[in-house]
Amino acid sequence: YAPQALRRAPRKEIAKGTMETISCDVCGEASNTALFCQYDLTHHVTDDLFTVVRCQGCRLLFLNPRPTREEIGGYYPSTYYPEAAPRQAGDLRRTAKRWSGKIRRWIAQDFYGYPAPESARRWQWARRLLLWPEFLWRRWRGRGLLPWAGQGRVLDVGCGSGGNLAVLQAQGWNVSGVDASAVAVAQAQARFGERVRQGDLASMAYPERTFDTVLFSHVLEHLHDPLSLLKEVWRILDWEGRVVILCPNAGSLEARMFGRWWFPWELPRHLFHYERATLTRLLEAAGFQIESVSTGLGSLYFMASLDRLCEERFKRAVPWRRLIEKVLIRPFCFCVGHLGHGTELKVYARKGRSAG
Repeated sequence: YAPQALRRAPRKEIAKGTMETISCDVCGEASNTALFCQYDLTHHVTDDLFTVVRCQGCRLLFLNPRPTREEIGGYYPSTYYPEAAPRQAGDLRRTAKRWSGKIRRWIAQDFYGYPAPESARRWQWARRLLLWPEFLWRRWRGRGLLPWAGQGRVLDVGCGSGGNLAVLQAQGWNVSGVDASAVAVAQAQARFGERVRQGDLASMAYPERTFDTVLFSHVLEHLHDPLSLLKEVWRILDWEGRVVILCPNAGSLEARMFGRWWFPWELPRHLFHYERATLTRLLEAAGFQIESVSTGLGSLYFMASLDRLCEERFKRAVPWRRLIEKVLIRPFCFCVGHLGHGTELKVYARKGRSAG
């Protein structure tokens, strides 16, 4: 993407902070190449123009210059963490959900290592045989579960209002969370108490080997010093513990198609933009051993990017949007995701005893 001098009608400025120019966080290289410039197109909190650059050393993509740690909070609007409304379900839906929950629990026990009661272990081989097709189907559809690890102690970094924590707790995990937002933490603490803390991970001072799994679900791209943070994750993970990272894939086919209009750039709140190679290199630099890397299958970001492109460039909505998404975009994203070029990265990495 070539740098462009963009012109835009001025908006009311809500926040404008001090910017800092940095070297690459992973390799320390000071030289970089500007790729493109763009405004805050999602929340419109500022009229500043932001630049994404590529490191000439390790090819990591990052925002440069960027808001400082002290100023970054001003770029998050108060509506960034909406409180989830409770969902109502009819009798038929509740019955279907109960059966779906049982099947999911059996699959978790038989294929993902979740603890199973002693009474179920005698027949686990038969259940595993019967559920094998369903397990494969769910994995193919991108509906796999978080593999069990150790004692089931999980930390969700950037837990928000606790959506992931609720799901994981229902699956049997011993959950903890940390988030920088006072609004989000207040909502999460109403459900999980003091297991959710406010602040950055480095300031929590968790004891060594406190957790078996640490989860970053679309959070790592927001953080100022990812290498130091991942080294802290390595310290607080138990041996053979696992870090799981979900983040936008800046090397995806979608990112190349939409260029600076790709929705997950999310400037200036996303400070780093990871590709498969750069995220792998970052984790290895922190001492982790990569287990697997895959990409997402969904069409959400594709449609959001298409909406943005049409609105910003052509001043119109996407014609026949539902039909286009159902007939063309969903199958396209599904295939591209399985080929490893989807818009979301999902990386599993382990803390091995030989690392560190």
